[in-house]
Amino acid sequence: MTRTRTPQRVFEHQRIWRITPDALREACLLLFAAIQRDHPQIDHVIGIADGGVAPARILAGRFGVKGRTVQASHNADDAIYRQATGKVSVEFDAFRRTLGRKKLGGTVLVVDDICGSGATLHKLRNVLTPVLTPDARLITATLCLNSGAQTRPDYSVWTVSDWVSFPWEKRPDKPITTMPMPEQVTRHA
Repeated sequence: MTRTRTPQRVFEHQRIWRITPDALREACLLLFAAIQRDHPQIDHVIGIADGGVAPARILAGRFGVKGRTVQASHNADDAIYRQATGKVSVEFDAFRRTLGRKKLGGTVLVVDDICGSGATLHKLRNVLTPVLTPDARLITATLCLNSGAQTRPDYSVWTVSDWVSFPWEKRPDKPITTMPMPEQVTRHA
């Protein structure tokens, strides 16, 4: 029997990146412009809680649609430099209840703060399939992409090889380096 190995996030241990609120807003504006250029109509925005909620709200507001949230977790805890477990848990029942019998059609944008190993995005793609109409198109966007990720989002802003701290997280008690203001979005699809 072959055992699948969990992709490992890359941590060079050179710095802890900190994304400022201003950099977050600019990154979301860049994501909005890039996604809108390729997909003029976004019908649904889903933020992966906890980290994808803030950028998803910003993007949903820009696209003029209601933002939704689905709870998913991949890390055993919030410790810095913790590797991914490979086990993604999704609290999908609450999300499904908000839909009732409705299915999501059109273009569905799933947003997260970081794509570390790619396991969360992969799992969400599979979990959401039953609530999508046959003609729905699912696209993904993250603020950061760890260089070790095997599954990549369709869009990302920063590629990183170290730990990232976001504005909604407790500030680490170690020295941080402010993430440079974003300049462009990378399209991976």
